[in-house]
This record gives sequence, structure tokens and C-alpha cells, in this order.
Amino acid sequence: MKSKTQKIVILLILGLVFPLILNYNFRLNNDFKHKVDKPRTSATYDYIIIDALATTNTTNYGNWSWARAQPWCTTGDGTKEYPYIIENVTIIYPPAIDCLTIRNSRKYFIVRNCTFKDIPVASFAGIKLNNVTNANIIDNHAYNNSVGIYLDDCYYNNISGNTVSNNSLGIYLYYCYNNTVSGNTANYNDDGIYLEESDDNTISGNTANENSQNGIYSYFCGYNNITGNTANDNSDSGISFENDCNYNIISENYVNTNNYNGIYFYQCNYNTISNNLVNGSGEMGITLHWYSSNNTIVDNIANYNEQIGIELYDYCENNTVSNNVVSFNRLSGIGIYDYSNYNILTKNLLFNNTSGVYIDNGDNNSIYANFFSKNFEHAFDDGIDNKWNNTVIGNYWDNHTAPDISPQDGIVDTSYIYISGPAGSIDYLPIAEDGVPIITVNSPIEGGRFGNAAPTFSLTVTDIYLVSMWYTLDDGQHNYTFTGLFGTIGQSAWDAMSDGTITITFYVLDIAGNIGTADITIGKNIPEEFDPTIIIVIVVISIVGGVAVLAGLYIFMKKRA
Repeated sequence: MKSKTQKIVILLILGLVFPLILNYNFRLNNDFKHKVDKPRTSATYDYIIIDALATTNTTNYGNWSWARAQPWCTTGDGTKEYPYIIENVTIIYPPAIDCLTIRNSRKYFIVRNCTFKDIPVASFAGIKLNNVTNANIIDNHAYNNSVGIYLDDCYYNNISGNTVSNNSLGIYLYYCYNNTVSGNTANYNDDGIYLEESDDNTISGNTANENSQNGIYSYFCGYNNITGNTANDNSDSGISFENDCNYNIISENYVNTNNYNGIYFYQCNYNTISNNLVNGSGEMGITLHWYSSNNTIVDNIANYNEQIGIELYDYCENNTVSNNVVSFNRLSGIGIYDYSNYNILTKNLLFNNTSGVYIDNGDNNSIYANFFSKNFEHAFDDGIDNKWNNTVIGNYWDNHTAPDISPQDGIVDTSYIYISGPAGSIDYLPIAEDGVPIITVNSPIEGGRFGNAAPTFSLTVTDIYLVSMWYTLDDGQHNYTFTGLFGTIGQSAWDAMSDGTITITFYVLDIAGNIGTADITIGKNIPEEFDPTIIIVIVVISIVGGVAVLAGLYIFMKKRA
């Protein structure tokens, strides 16, 4: 009898508890865990050469099978999931040879937390990769070498988080493609990062300061993405391109107080230079020289440069210079010189420069929808047939903003005739002052609730002469530009915000320098108010389910008794 009673009690407990468990969701984390070997302890060596094609081995030279057996390499099979790892190695003053050489390899491997110091003569490098793919060179220190990290004929490698200093060349890519060089510090070299005949590489998030020549230098290179780098206080240029460096993207770099130029191009075509901050250069902020054509210079800030904010010099044609902020430059905001023809300057903000736009021997250029304010001299033209308006709009001149009466169309009723220089240029359609832009936020609606996916937005703006638009989610700590009145908040910006109430502020800048704003407050991952009846329903379902299970089991056991 006691045994039967105990069974009934156990069944009762199971019957009541089991349905409740069904009301919860459990997730199992089945993420694959890579096998990790214990890191090797630090050790110092003369030099190491790994040649994947080697057939004989010596004390310092051999193939990957030989390397895997050495005390400085963890065991692995060279796959992506289980790469070879070389770490905590120090190599200093090798006998007239590179510190660490790896060549002819297609294996996956990592070199990390190592130190390489050479005698800076000949072509000796701290790390040299030749004909290598799938390398990860991470968090190493290479100093006092001819080259800190040297890649020759290498593809699909990652060079990140390294410190290379006091070398002739900090990081050098020669004839390399599809590599990523990111997050490195390349200070106090002759050139911080140097690319030669190398295409389709990404150079991002690096710091290249106080080098005796250039921060980042490219020679005969194309289709590279140079983005998010800092190149300050270099003795020549912050970022420099020479000789057929074409189709590169140079964006979101901080390039300040370099001795000569901030961003420099010599005989380079079809490049995009955008969203860079280029201030305080000893000569030019952004400059195109000697047959540099069909480039786009857009959305940059070029202030406080000793000579010119943005310059086109010596046969630079068919370039577009637009949406830039150019101010406080000692000679001119934008300068066009020596047969630089057929360029377009539009929607630039030019203020507090000695001369806003200065043209010396440049012909058939188009200058329209720009904003001129508080320059000592707004414009000078010593060219032939330069156009200071297109068919519908000219420029905004802060000393000529009215009247706009007949017709009232946003254009001053009289032409602007105060452009200096022998060309006798006239802006026939100067822009009138039309007040602060008015923004209406159509969506998202006030108080709207959103999950992890970034919300879309729709705006209406009254001003037709807009220069730029942007928004912020954190009261101006981070700003994000956009181009159309319909779009989506950037997913990465949305992800960076904590759950809760978020205020989005939209900004619009018009050609006259007026900024309109509009706020909308929404919620991210804010749950609806809790309904207590849900608990009652869960409890009732659980009890009913428990009773049903109990009854079924009781009948079953009774039949067996």
C-alpha cells in the first residue's frame, strides 16, 4: 500500500510540473569550439625560414612539417579551423638575413605576439612573406628593420594589430592582391605603409604618424580601399599616390598637420576621395597634380591649411569637387591652376579663406551651387570661358542675397558681377537667402517601437538647395550622412544603441549655410505592458494538463494492478 501511495505522489508531481516546463524555451549553445593548444613560452632565436616547398631541413630552415615539430610552433594541420601558430618568439640581430621568412605557402597560419629586430641595412625584414596566402600576422612588434613587415607576391592575407616603428618601410606590399592591413601602428618609419604595384587591398584603421616621409604611400596601385586611417604629422604627405594609381577609394581618414600635403595625387585617375578630415597641412589639404583626371573629391573637410584646401594643378581635367567644407585656408579654399580644365565645383562650403575659389589659367570649368561666405575675396578668375552658373542655379554669395521679387524663385533678381580677375566672369543666377530648411518626419512616427532591425525613415524638406543631410542617435556623438529623403537608419549605428528610448535628430544644411533640425523619439526592444491574465492562462493550462496526465497514468496503473 505504501509503495502504491508513493507512486501516486510521484506521478502527481510529474503531472503538475511537466506541463509548466513546456512553457519555457531553452536554447543549447552548440557553437563549434576550435581545438586550442597551450601557447608556447617566450624564446629567442637567430632566424627562422619556412619554405613550404623545402625538401631538406636544417636547424633554422625547413617546410611546415619541420616547423610543426619546433618548440616555437604549436601543432596543427594548417587548415582554417586548426592553423599553425607561431607565437611569443623573439628574433633580434639575425646574421644578415630576414628575421622570419615564410614562402610558397598555402597553409593557414598565425604569427602573433612576436618581436623582430634587425640591423637596418640591405633589404632585411622583420617578417617577410613571399608567395603566401592565408596568413594572419597579428599583434607583433617589428622595429629597427629595413622593412618591418614585407609581403611580396602575396594574396588573401591579414596583417592586423602590429606595431612597426623605426624601420625604413613600416609595412610594405609589393605585387600583392586582396590583402587586409588593418589596425596597425606604423609610426616613426621613413614611410609608414607602402604599396607598390598592389591592387584590390584594404588598408583600414591604421595609424601612420610622424614618419619621416609619408604616412601611407602608393605607387602604381589600383582598386585599393584606404579607409578609416590616421596619418598625422608626417614630414611629407599624410596619404600619397603616384603614377597611375587609379580607381582607389580614399575615405574617412584623419589626415592632419602633415608637413607638405594632406592627401596627394600625381598622375592618378578615377579615384574617389570622400569623407576625409584634412586639416592643418603645411601646403595643400587635398591636391591633384600632373594629369590627374576624372577623380571625385566629395564630402571632405579641408580647413586651416597653410596654402590651399583643395587644389587642381597642371593639366588636371574632368574632376568633380563637391559637398566639401573648405575654410580658414591661408591662400584659397579651392585653387585651379595651369591648364586644369573642364572640372566641376559644386555644393562646396567656402568660408573664411583668403580667396574662396581661385582660378589661374584654367578653362571651361563649371562652378555652381557653392556657398561663399566671409572670404577676404570670394572668387578670382584668370581663365577662359569658366561658367559660374549652370542653366538653373548659380552660387550663394553672402554679399549679394537679395532682392528676390520678380519672380520669387530663389534666385537674386540681379547678376553677381564681383568676381575678381581679368576674365570678367559673372554669376547670372546667384542664390537668394530663403531661410532655415523645414524638416517634417513622416516616419518613423513618434513613440514607435522597433526591435533589432533598424527602422526606415521618410522626410519632407522645404528647401530645394540642399548641401548635406545627416542624423544622430546619441545627441551628436556620432553623425551619419544620408543622401535621399527615404532611407534606413544604419544597422551598425542601431546595434550600438542600448534598448530603451532613442531620440533620432535629423539635420539638413542648405546652400546658404542654414541648418534645419527635427527630432523623433522611438523605442528599441521595449516590451508591451504585461498582461497578468497570461499567467492565469498558463497556470490553468498547466493544471489541466497535469490532471490529464495524472488521470491517464492512474488508469493505466490501475489496470495493471
